[in-house]
Amino acid sequence: MVRIAFVILLSVFASAASAQSPVPGSQDPRFVQATDDWLNGDELAALKELASLANEGQVAAKILVSRIADAPWFSAHIAQTLNRKERIALFREPKGLSGRDWLTSASEENELARAMWQTQSYVPPDLPDFETVVPTLASYGEAKLLLRFFIETWQFGKEDVAARALLENDALFGAAGRDFLGFVLLSMEQDGKQPPLPAGINNTDEARAFLGWLRQDIHRFAYSGSYPVDAGRVAMPTQPDGLSTLAMAVQALPELQPLTLFCEVTCGPQEQEACLADTVWIVSRTGAFPYPFSSPAQSLIPDETYWFSARFFKDLGRNLKSRDWQGCR
Repeated sequence: MVRIAFVILLSVFASAASAQSPVPGSQDPRFVQATDDWLNGDELAALKELASLANEGQVAAKILVSRIADAPWFSAHIAQTLNRKERIALFREPKGLSGRDWLTSASEENELARAMWQTQSYVPPDLPDFETVVPTLASYGEAKLLLRFFIETWQFGKEDVAARALLENDALFGAAGRDFLGFVLLSMEQDGKQPPLPAGINNTDEARAFLGWLRQDIHRFAYSGSYPVDAGRVAMPTQPDGLSTLAMAVQALPELQPLTLFCEVTCGPQEQEACLADTVWIVSRTGAFPYPFSSPAQSLIPDETYWFSARFFKDLGRNLKSRDWQGCR
């Protein structure tokens, strides 16, 4: 009953990413075609066109090339086929000997690019403008980038900014966001700070129940890819109870549903449990959680668009093969 009550409670306060003006260049027919080509697996030609658009000054292309280059999942197999000069030309802005991240110049032209750049380019004590960066990324739907950035807000005493964003955007952050929200609220309480809570929570018992719900095992799994089974032990596919636990956890989380489809297509009916458990275990070891199957730039390519593209299975299969996935069993 506690879980049901808080699901209803959070649904009242949840808000999806608010509508934003399109990223400059994102509706350009050349950018749209290049993105479609990339999703359909013609990635080298698509990346060359995106690099050309970026060199012409298009912000959307700069952001997408930067995000693809930053993720080995999407770029390593291409980069390893190119020489140094070709890699720089494809993935970097032609500045200096080694080129530079396209976000550098894009950040001077666009608020989304500026917020993205601030998550990775500052040197303390020149801290990001948390009050601007967080709502900007949330409004554009950049959940993966932003949830990882919340570690910085916590480290530098701005955890209240993260807590407010997580409370206000539950639908965007989902289960992984709830786990981190629980961590932040507990940390604030331990530091003697007043943690923000949803309206309707009026006493200590209700607050404790809410925190317990936030940090339940399935939410921790969504954030880290590890599912606790008892003190000091996490579920592993080599253990009978771990195999079933991991498989059920995958099936419970919307952000992992592409993996369910992958296993249904790739393995036989009697091999589904092992496929789900083995695959999510390997993916979790790569550090891809939270949102391990997100698109390279959620503001430009929605996750669902990537999941149902021709390249998703190819990306997943290639990366599993590189990590000695044993296939169906």
